[in-house]
Amino acid sequence: MNNHGSIQVGDATIAYEVVRSARRHKTFQTKVSLDNVRVLAPADASDLEVEQLIRKQGRRILERRRILGERPAPRRFVTGETMPYLGRDFELIVDTDRFLRPWIRFDEDCFLFDAPPDMDDEKRRELIRKAFVDWYWRQAEEDLPAWVDDWLPFVAAHAKPRVLVRDQRRRWASCAYDRTLRFNWRTMMLEPDLIDYLVVHELAHVTEMNHSKQFWDLVAYQLPDVNELRQRLREVERLLPL
Repeated sequence: MNNHGSIQVGDATIAYEVVRSARRHKTFQTKVSLDNVRVLAPADASDLEVEQLIRKQGRRILERRRILGERPAPRRFVTGETMPYLGRDFELIVDTDRFLRPWIRFDEDCFLFDAPPDMDDEKRRELIRKAFVDWYWRQAEEDLPAWVDDWLPFVAAHAKPRVLVRDQRRRWASCAYDRTLRFNWRTMMLEPDLIDYLVVHELAHVTEMNHSKQFWDLVAYQLPDVNELRQRLREVERLLPL
């Protein structure tokens, strides 16, 4: 049985929906979207238990909504929109007059995409989105190994690590125990200072496979503003279009 409720947290009202299920025995789960809060609860959970849960999580729910509200609207991938590259926004121009093949071209002032002239808008949007993923991926494969080479002598006195590009939705980069560095293809959207931070961070893991004080000292020795860079990365990642 579903029912609804609301509570006041400071000046804000949190309205929520309760979805009870016999398959849940003890655990509760709260799902937050920009316009809805849904509580998945055991079948025998009381209204008071749900209200207490929402009160306990109230500040976190409001913060989550604030973050969701800051996210940019989904790209339609039409002429006049912009896409980021190395921290700068460049205009997208979609050309349907001289179509040869669907690909992204970058001419240092804008992104150009040759699109099929007779194509449904939604299919064209998805075609351009995939083309951008491929373009960022190729740029990452071309640029990041050299980025790692530049920092290697300063951070890790080891043999050159292997550098791979991956689709890691929940992390920017990682360092495996065999010293393979993996970077998210979205890295190429970031400004160079933030890419420096990611590269130094992962190279430091070649020496310190943890997040100990020694690890952060190693990062900070090369990047004294490491805390500022970490905070900027958290802020920027919420605003990326892909």
